[in-house]
Amino acid sequence: MRRSSRIGVMTAMPQEFGRLASRLGVHTTERIGPREFGRARFGDVELVLVISNVGKVAAAATATLLIDRFGVDAVVFTGVAGGISPTVGIGDIVIADHLIQHDIDLKGVLGFNRFEVPSLKKAFIPADLGLSAIAREAAKAVASYQPYYHAVQQLSARLPEVHSGVIGSGDRFVSDHVDKQSLRAAIPELTAVEMEGAAVAQVCAEHERPFVVSRIISDAAADTADVDFIAFIERAAAVGSEQFVVEFLSRMRTA
Repeated sequence: MRRSSRIGVMTAMPQEFGRLASRLGVHTTERIGPREFGRARFGDVELVLVISNVGKVAAAATATLLIDRFGVDAVVFTGVAGGISPTVGIGDIVIADHLIQHDIDLKGVLGFNRFEVPSLKKAFIPADLGLSAIAREAAKAVASYQPYYHAVQQLSARLPEVHSGVIGSGDRFVSDHVDKQSLRAAIPELTAVEMEGAAVAQVCAEHERPFVVSRIISDAAADTADVDFIAFIERAAAVGSEQFVVEFLSRMRTA
């Protein structure tokens, strides 16, 4: 990617967006349909920031606008996810090496396998290797960022860790043990689940744009997911997402 780039930065919810927009100094906005796109700069990097809203359709529509209307060179998605792998806990940060749509199932139809995206002819969509390497270093900095890990410890009494792995996306909130076990059985590589990342990955892959997805584990995708999710968003996730983007952009400029 050239040194002077235009980067799209996406979050799914306003709770994840407000601190970030203030920190980066969003100075102009443009409304397209229900979405407001803000512009900012970070050194020589142009930024277009937007709340996609929740779900795969909303995320895909937003990513398409970022590429088609704003001409971004890459997309960064940050937010929260539910942990699926037993190796991840609340406050951990997962950088996607691949993404998969866990609710797409065309097995037996026109020769496609379960989870396979017809337009890409694959189920696992790889994130950009270079951006993911930068994201992992940024995530390590966030894990040791005092305001973040103090907030995490108030909820889970543990220090956050950084992981790379498969993130799955689907249009349902995984909130009970049965769902969790079923997904792990179907996709053993699965580390975390959310509702947007794989849709962004598909759009970026189809348009040949690099992308990276970073997710903070807000709950264990277990029976108390709704309670953990709300508490974590309010107390810690916004701090972590804000700092991740700043750390990522700082490292991208010097890469």
